[in-house]
Amino acid sequence: MKTIYTFILFMLFMLITNLFAFTQHQYNPNDERFRILALERARIVLEQSERNWQNAKELFDQDMISRDELLRFELQYRHDRINYEQFLLSVIFDKPHIIIEQADKITADNGEVFVEIRIKSSSGGSVGIEEFVLEDMLGSRVSMMEMFNLFVSIKDLNRNIISQPFEYHIRSLPDNTSYTMRFRLLRDVDAAIVSTNFGDRITERQIYLPRRHDSNLIMIRPDIYAQEIENGQMATFRLAMEYFGDTRLTLTAQISGLPEIFTWDIHNLPNQVTLSRLVFSPAETHQNIGLRIRVPERVGDNIEFDKPIPFSLTLRNAQNEIAGITELQIVPTGRVNMRLTVNNLFWRGNDTEEIHFAQIRLENDGMQPITNIATDIFLPAEWDYTVSPQRIEILNPGERVPIELTVRMNRNVMPGIYQIRFRMTGNHINRNLQTPEVEFRAEVVKKTNAFIIVLSVILSLALIVGTIWFIMKISRN
Repeated sequence: MKTIYTFILFMLFMLITNLFAFTQHQYNPNDERFRILALERARIVLEQSERNWQNAKELFDQDMISRDELLRFELQYRHDRINYEQFLLSVIFDKPHIIIEQADKITADNGEVFVEIRIKSSSGGSVGIEEFVLEDMLGSRVSMMEMFNLFVSIKDLNRNIISQPFEYHIRSLPDNTSYTMRFRLLRDVDAAIVSTNFGDRITERQIYLPRRHDSNLIMIRPDIYAQEIENGQMATFRLAMEYFGDTRLTLTAQISGLPEIFTWDIHNLPNQVTLSRLVFSPAETHQNIGLRIRVPERVGDNIEFDKPIPFSLTLRNAQNEIAGITELQIVPTGRVNMRLTVNNLFWRGNDTEEIHFAQIRLENDGMQPITNIATDIFLPAEWDYTVSPQRIEILNPGERVPIELTVRMNRNVMPGIYQIRFRMTGNHINRNLQTPEVEFRAEVVKKTNAFIIVLSVILSLALIVGTIWFIMKISRN
């Protein structure tokens, strides 16, 4: 009788277990919306699965079921345990959040710009639920109070990464814990996007990067770092200056490395006012300043042309401490120029003649030799020309060369006024030179045959005499 009763209980146990196993895996579309209820259902399923496993072990001890059946109940329990922990994590990390606590832009002494960012992790679940499930999670292999493999980067507003390193890797970040990172900016910006990548979530926040007000330094960014300038001319460097400080600061500018015969000044770019001092404050952190350097017309033997001269602009405060510095370069070059002198710009003749311009002079009125001088000429279609000399290998300063130009017209040229444009081109080291364009005018007329002219006169006279004779004859009648 006891054996039959035990068998009936076993069959009921197997029937209820199979029915429960069938219903517990049904998909519920509301699990994503109501994760707390889904967690509660997974907990009920786990408790029932654990009871079934314990009952199966008792039956196995009584030789009522096989070991394979016992393993099936144990696997089902472990599966339900993992399923419960999955719902548990979805509730705890419902909305994992990375808090950006602070972001400061810092300028180093060498002019490089850095950004220090402090972040803090915070889970999105409620505190009550975390305390409720804390005991269950203590025995789990998954930590609910720590984030792993967090990647942080800084992007510009076009979402290009402008930080070095490109991505900062945080191996683990405990919950409610702050972490500070330091990036070097590859391009200086005032606003940036902080991108965080954790698991399958990517969050991006656009933030303003405030300057850290503890250094009282000036960042100087030139538009160009080196210029070529001819003697007697002026070079201008445009400097964008940014102030990092929390007090009003008065600065003086100093130049070191320039020859004494060069003169310079600084001025405000918008209104071109020459400045003797620069003033910065937290309310006025950006200024656009121009640096003008003048090279005298006559430099003598003190300056070597076409050789770079490095120099530096230094800003010093009232205590004579360096607040900002930038390295620049200037390359003085001797004035290079050639000039065409033409005495006659007009020609008139018939279509059988050659156009000849002989009163042309080419002069080097600069301070450097010019080489490989050739002719550029623009003629009407099908016209031809010759020039002498065809090429000048070198023209030294102050030297003059006569130029002869001969132009030949085509056979079917029509009478009229034609334009001939003419210029000379040359080189000095890596510079291409050319003279201003000279425009000649040529008036072409048709040549008339003398016999035709005499015949025309005779015919005209004969017509006149005949007309007079005819009139006289009529008058007599």
